[in-house]
Amino acid sequence: MIIRINKATDATDEGIRLFTEISKPPKALVDVKPESYRPQILTIGPLHEMLSGNPVLCDVKASCVNKFMKAHDISDVEELMKRLFYDPSDLHNHYSGLPNYSSESFQLLVTVDTIVIRELLVFILTPWDSILDEHTQFCKICNNNITYKQAVRDLFLMGNQIPMSYLKKLIEEFPNPPNLEMDEIQKVVADVVKRIDPFPIRNSQHKSFGTPNFLHCSHLLDWLYVWVIRKPLEENRRKAIEQRADPIPSDLPSASQLYKAGIRFRAIEGSISVMKYDKRKRRFDLPQLVVQDNTEDLLRNFLAYEETLINTGHEFSLYVVTMDSLIKTQEDLEILSKAFVIQSELGSSERLLQMWSAMAKNVVIQPSKDGTR
Repeated sequence: MIIRINKATDATDEGIRLFTEISKPPKALVDVKPESYRPQILTIGPLHEMLSGNPVLCDVKASCVNKFMKAHDISDVEELMKRLFYDPSDLHNHYSGLPNYSSESFQLLVTVDTIVIRELLVFILTPWDSILDEHTQFCKICNNNITYKQAVRDLFLMGNQIPMSYLKKLIEEFPNPPNLEMDEIQKVVADVVKRIDPFPIRNSQHKSFGTPNFLHCSHLLDWLYVWVIRKPLEENRRKAIEQRADPIPSDLPSASQLYKAGIRFRAIEGSISVMKYDKRKRRFDLPQLVVQDNTEDLLRNFLAYEETLINTGHEFSLYVVTMDSLIKTQEDLEILSKAFVIQSELGSSERLLQMWSAMAKNVVIQPSKDGTR
């Protein structure tokens, strides 16, 4: 508590994050679908044992660390930990709900997983013709498109995180290979995020939205959240104010009911920030959502992470509750699909309907004073 008090800062300092707290997803959301928060391939950080009871890829992780130490002429793991942790006690301040780790075990776990993330990013940067020689350990987990997608999915689970500050420090302390600099890491993670972003936008639009700064994000999930929610939101909120969009009604009928009442839907690229209702044109603008195998898990982790944020308008929760109101039947899905609001790659409309039927369970959006969300 003394450490927390001494590190406390004025919460009014916008955009400055000096303290990172990584926690488990809220139990009320986990109970709806626990598997959405569990790693499939790769466990990261000290909370994963509470998400997945079995150790994952221990041999691969050991191989990564061994390769890393040889490449940097380090013979002792303790030396490696000392270079990563100037103040070991600081590590405990980054997590809540920790298992009962000893300080040394805790440092070792985070050291190993930080190196694993770094090596995975190097693996992604490496040309394919040299991968077998340099990164055989990651060929074991990324040997095909399915396991690669599973590993990338695991990097963005809420309880499966390490503080970005330690990844930054590791890269600064050990800048080998020479091309591994912050700009390169920024590019490779941005490329990964573009591939899994469920609200895709054209490359030409990325400039206007900008790319989250690697140094300003708390962890990888925070980076993805900022990418998908916050950064586009700032630009589109300004546009919405200029266009004087009408507020979204509180008790929203289904898509088929609205369609029969003469209201049309339009898909817009640009994430949830484009969502608005134009009463004059009787048109509902919604973000274009591409649903793949891991999309539901990403959406649920966005919800869980947003729930833990203090200074947020719960924009993603509003989107989910709105879509939950719109999608009740197959007819609703067909209307939204024809408007390209939803593009499904699941191969089954029943799977898509099932996904939305439980997405908003235990998610509550408090109405504003005027009765709108």
